Amino acid sequence: MTAEENYRLLQEIQANRDFLLLAYRQNPELLRHAEPSVRLVFGLPEQEQDAGPSSPHLQTTPDPQR
Repeated sequence: MTAEENYRLLQEIQANRDFLLLAYRQNPELLRHAEPSVRLVFGLPEQEQDAGPSSPHLQTTPDPQR
């Protein structure tokens, strides 16, 4: 792959990642069952049972890994 192709692929991957995070942000039920790494992006416990009885507040700050 050329450098330009790599760059376009990285842009596509980022766009797909942003879309998935938006879907999780807009659907708390989906987020409840998300993989541990996704839950950590939103500042939630890795496992749903660790969240306690109350509904978690979603963190909406930008992801520091960007």
